[in-house]
Amino acid sequence: MNLLDHIAAVADLAECTRHDPRALSTDAGLRLSWYRAADPADEAAFLAAVLRDPDPSTATAAAIARIDDRAQRGPGFSRWAARVRPAVAAAEPVAARLAEWCLLHDAFAGRPVSRDAVLAAAEWVQRSLARTADGELLALLAEHGSTRRVRALTRVPRPVRPRRLACDD
Repeated sequence: MNLLDHIAAVADLAECTRHDPRALSTDAGLRLSWYRAADPADEAAFLAAVLRDPDPSTATAAAIARIDDRAQRGPGFSRWAARVRPAVAAAEPVAARLAEWCLLHDAFAGRPVSRDAVLAAAEWVQRSLARTADGELLALLAEHGSTRRVRALTRVPRPVRPRRLACDD
């Protein structure tokens, strides 16, 4: 399948009639924006089609951007993620990003999360958890966070003592 055929197939899935296939085929950035802005009825089929883009970096970036956008909207993310998981399973970086967002949503909702999953998560996930977590999760990150920055975020704020300068005598 050539790029123009791919764009036509994705447009059909997204029921998108207003697009310039020639412009989309010559500009990966424009295609990425187009993928991101689409509002398909079947998100799983749409993501699977996006991941078939002939340019793997554009495909991965577009799928991750859609996951990020949906995850930040909040409510209903877990159900949405369960529906699209099979469609992105073969694309390792995309599946990993989906799993990381699921981990964050579970932790923020107070559901139990796997210690191993937390420790294996990307630094951005650990930083998000360190800023908001408490209890065992906070202790885990304080001791085993992947970077000094993550571990520092787990510290309880201490009162600031006023400093006396030498000229203050």
